[in-house]
Amino acid sequence: MYPSQPVAPEGPRHAAPQVAPGSHPGQPPRMMNMNTAGKYSAIASFVTYVKALEALDPRSFPDEYAEHSDRIRELKPFLRAHGILDVMEIKNPEVAALIGV
Repeated sequence: MYPSQPVAPEGPRHAAPQVAPGSHPGQPPRMMNMNTAGKYSAIASFVTYVKALEALDPRSFPDEYAEHSDRIRELKPFLRAHGILDVMEIKNPEVAALIGV
């Protein structure tokens, strides 16, 4: 017979994601500092904010819509630096206008 293997307790296998100061669970991540290696890459943040923006009605949630739009604009230099905007086509015309492509 084989010796019995120790069994790990049931529960999450990964740590819960950490929420940046000023953010709330369920909101897109707030950019901490893009000059240092952080948890969130510019590309992942861009996609997250675009999806959140697309899900918002700007008439019903003008503050949230403006905040997501600002975050998307802030990511433009990082997307350019990574060359993403050279190889990716932005399908949403509102988002394309935000980052000037």
